[in-house]
Amino acid sequence: MCRKHSGSLFPQNIAFPTPTITPPLSSNTSYKTYASSPNALRGFCSTCGSALAFHDKDTPEMVEINVGAFDEEVLCGKRDEENAWEDEYGRHVPRIGGVGSEMCHPKYHIFVENEIRGVTDEFAGLKYLTDQESGKGFVGKVGTFKRGGGG
Repeated sequence: MCRKHSGSLFPQNIAFPTPTITPPLSSNTSYKTYASSPNALRGFCSTCGSALAFHDKDTPEMVEINVGAFDEEVLCGKRDEENAWEDEYGRHVPRIGGVGSEMCHPKYHIFVENEIRGVTDEFAGLKYLTDQESGKGFVGKVGTFKRGGGG
């Protein structure tokens, strides 16, 4: 479901405490949710259809926002037109600030039971077969586990 909602092999979400999101997502008339499973709501923009957020009903104090939903200046930084230059490849505009690199280095991965060998199994960090509550975290690849025991 995460792949279908995000349109990519692996979704990149960042969890935020719900009270820190101001104004609340639900205050925007274009923000809608649908129940994608008994315990989850997926948020989207009803105007353009963009996937925006994930709400786990078991942790209502947190909301996961899709990294792709952040504005360009937040991810890449402000365009520094004053220091732009051109060459045979085109116009280069450096960026000032941006938090994309910090946002895109996940500390853990969930649902790696659906890994894609050679693509999503190469990520570093702690991994969980399904979710953090349903088993012990591990480092490595699911394919290295032997039947009846760990890796």
